[in-house]
Amino acid sequence: HCISVALLMTTAYGASLSPEKLEILPALIKDLEILEESKNKIHVVLYTPNEIKECSQQTLQCYLEEMVMLEKEIEDEPEIKNEFKNALQNIKKNLHRLKGLSPTGGECKICEANDKKNFPDFLQQLTNLLRSMQK
Repeated sequence: HCISVALLMTTAYGASLSPEKLEILPALIKDLEILEESKNKIHVVLYTPNEIKECSQQTLQCYLEEMVMLEKEIEDEPEIKNEFKNALQNIKKNLHRLKGLSPTGGECKICEANDKKNFPDFLQQLTNLLRSMQK
């Protein structure tokens, strides 16, 4: 299942990323790996898009919105918040920079129409999306 998604994503994004956008991806993935270290400490469910190609804009926007939600959720947990403050800031900044890659398709669903998944699954989906964009 993941492989077919990755293949679809690869054809979807193909060469659409400019060199400066491509440079953002490794940094984003690295920051996500920092969050990954504490995936068992963070107990939130987030809308997790699984849209393919035409909806790249909406997908990135949704992940960005959910990162903002995540930030609010861990606001009350100082140890987690301090640990991830920089990574979260960077992820939000870089997701924002990545947006604007390609036109938004008309058939994309709104973020809230996606399934809610627990944090580790959310991270995995986002990481897979970004890795597929690197190819």
